[in-house]
Amino acid sequence: MDRPSTSHQSVEKIEMFEVREHVPYQAEVTRAPTTYDEESGDVYSSSWSSAWRAICQLVNLLHHMQIIVVVFCVWHFALTSQPDGSITNLQLHIVFAGTGYQFFLVESVLTLHKHNAWSFQLSKDSRRVIHGCLQLIGSLFVIAGTFLGLAQVNMTINTPHGICGVIALSFTLLSFVSGIIALFSSKVRLLIRSNPVKIFHMLVGLFAISMGLITMILGFNMEYFTTSQGGLATALIVFVVMILMYIVVQPIVDIVSTARNSV
Repeated sequence: MDRPSTSHQSVEKIEMFEVREHVPYQAEVTRAPTTYDEESGDVYSSSWSSAWRAICQLVNLLHHMQIIVVVFCVWHFALTSQPDGSITNLQLHIVFAGTGYQFFLVESVLTLHKHNAWSFQLSKDSRRVIHGCLQLIGSLFVIAGTFLGLAQVNMTINTPHGICGVIALSFTLLSFVSGIIALFSSKVRLLIRSNPVKIFHMLVGLFAISMGLITMILGFNMEYFTTSQGGLATALIVFVVMILMYIVVQPIVDIVSTARNSV
């Protein structure tokens, strides 16, 4: 009588063993397409997604190189444009405003890009902190550069470059303030809804960085710059246009997704 009981228990153990063995396998089937290495036990993304991610990171790296080239040319022109080697308010305006917009503020936007070469592996909170720090430094550079330019022309604004520069400064400051509000609204959701504030911050920031780069394009097209730089001015304009077209994509995607989530 004991043998059937023992046989029945062994059958139950075998059935339990089979169920436990197949549960991980079923879980893997429901995941995104991956490649499993039996020897190492590692799970890799599919070749198509890996290739696409590598291409996106390569394009991102090329835009970082364009940013460095533009900033270098701006600094070189500003520090060598005077025959006697002197540094005027205009030269300082070019250095501060150009670096603020083209380096710090552009990099602050790219920090949140999911394919950004140096920040995509960081946590979301870390990227937000770096984004805020870069925006703060960029805003200070833009403020200093704009007022140095206004001091050079005795507070007279009569060119498209100057008008766009003042507009860009105003929206840059508004973007920074709205960014602080958005940061605290996501932490304390008692008086302010976070999603509308985030959308407002992204819209204002997108307009501010766009106006800032348009201001630089107008500056590169001014006779003061084109007379001595020639073809380099055209190349810098093309670079800035390409950078502008690239950095606006991710904010637009984030605005649309945030708007859908808030509905």
